[in-house]
Amino acid sequence: MNTVAHTNPNGETVQVNVGEHATIGKNVTIGPHSTIGSYSTIGSYSTIGEDVTIGQDATIGSHSTVGSYANIDNNATVGWGSNIGPDA
Repeated sequence: MNTVAHTNPNGETVQVNVGEHATIGKNVTIGPHSTIGSYSTIGSYSTIGEDVTIGQDATIGSHSTVGSYANIDNNATVGWGSNIGPDA
């Protein structure tokens, strides 16, 4: 797991933990203190809230929103355009 500086489309730079071989699409907004698991994929134009944990090998479809403090399990798939509420 590596802590990286991620610059959101609005120009804000936040610290995010990103696992090996994770893929983050274009124009993705990620909140501070979030963790993206190894081999996970975040589709383009998605929004990941603050302090979100996305497990290993999970897929977040493009144009999706994951609310702050949510936890996405390992190997989970969140479909295109989905909205996962906060604390889920």
